[in-house]
Amino acid sequence: MILIGARLVRLSSEQFFESTLNPDTRRSGGMHYTSIANIHKVIDPLFLDALKKEFQAIKAITLERQQRQKLDAFQDKLASLNFFDPACGSGNFLTESYVSLRRLENEVITFREKGQGTLGDIANPIKVDIHQFYGIEINDFAVSVATTALWIAEQQMLQETQKLVSFNVKPLPLKAYHNIHEGNALRTDWSEVITPEKLDYIIIRPL
Repeated sequence: MILIGARLVRLSSEQFFESTLNPDTRRSGGMHYTSIANIHKVIDPLFLDALKKEFQAIKAITLERQQRQKLDAFQDKLASLNFFDPACGSGNFLTESYVSLRRLENEVITFREKGQGTLGDIANPIKVDIHQFYGIEINDFAVSVATTALWIAEQQMLQETQKLVSFNVKPLPLKAYHNIHEGNALRTDWSEVITPEKLDYIIIRPL
């Protein structure tokens, strides 16, 4: 992702990170670009498909009061989930997971307002947050890239939500975000990154 003027352009953080490395470094570190399509082959069956199915079931509820209660509880559920990538590289899996979760949240927001679009100034309807996403990475530069990618994704999704409803949230300054830890995942105690009680999903790439 890059910032051009006031417009956010989303590029793969892995593509950016790998472009700075020579082939020998990429090969020795097992650093390989993963396409968005292949990322979804991991995250869709891991959590996204089930969440989308749950949302469709809520949309089918005919009693409006019950449906609204379910929508509110479902959005709270989205905001309570915590994700951990113990070999996050430049954060592409975490970033795409965040964006996917936020886009599902945007569907909830739109459906709750029955597609009426901008409704005037309201309280911030966003509950999903980048602080739900954790990672470990051995390369210090990749840690910085992953952190920056999630920051930019947050601003991008803020803009997408603001197209649906009008609310006042200052995009800057950026909130402190220290969930990407520099270290060797084979030697780091994962519970020092995220407590097991908080953890919902671990992102593991197939070999």
